[in-house]
Amino acid sequence: MLWLTYRQHRMQLLITAGLLVAVGIVLLVNGNAAADSPAPAKLFADLYQYLSWLQVVPVAIGVFWGAPLVAAEFERGTTKLAWTQSISRFHWLGVKLGLLAVLATLGGLAFGAMMQRWVAVFPTDRGDTDFTSRFDNPVLFAMTGVAPGAWWLFGFVLGTAAGALIRKTLPAIAVTIAVSVGLMIGVSNVRDHYAEPRLVALGTEPVGRVVEMIRDAAGEITALKILPADWYWRFQWTEAAILTGVSLLLAVAATFAIRRRS
Repeated sequence: MLWLTYRQHRMQLLITAGLLVAVGIVLLVNGNAAADSPAPAKLFADLYQYLSWLQVVPVAIGVFWGAPLVAAEFERGTTKLAWTQSISRFHWLGVKLGLLAVLATLGGLAFGAMMQRWVAVFPTDRGDTDFTSRFDNPVLFAMTGVAPGAWWLFGFVLGTAAGALIRKTLPAIAVTIAVSVGLMIGVSNVRDHYAEPRLVALGTEPVGRVVEMIRDAAGEITALKILPADWYWRFQWTEAAILTGVSLLLAVAATFAIRRRS
């Protein structure tokens, strides 16, 4: 069953692996050049304008990996063959969903690790702007650390659940795109609420992102509420846990969908 799953989805797997290798080479070349450059900010900006588009990779994973997984089987009528053999429909879905979910997560983690290493070449004390901060830049936050692994997993399972519920590939793709993009926008707007901001007295140098200014009755600023920069990993694991939990719920929904679609 594992070999069959690989054979059926090897094209998506090979294309994704090729993408990771290509991105890794580009990041390595750019990072090595920036490490010895007196003006690394330009090298960062030149590549970032293209790399920022890679935040939509989870959507592509949902579209090309997830949506056709079950929906295409329904459309071709091959479920009638696959589910009448010695392997039950739950075993069939479990192997396919489990194997590809693990590979999607590992791919996302590899991408996040490469991006993490690349961004580390551009510390702010070399004259670069705060735009290179993994914590302050929402695009870099979603593409570094463990968050990409959770986003890739979510995209894949969302596409699978949409395909299992709708049973048509194109509508499942449309739903996957709409929900994925909507959630990305929504999460970027609520990310600052993962933890209660720290209150810092005015006059103290804030090490982090200012999210609110506290004013007295006269309107004078007396304190700041900040999200410390060292909370980066705390927020990373929080986002990963939320997305993993949602992915598990979607996997359960896909399982119940194929159970009632007999």
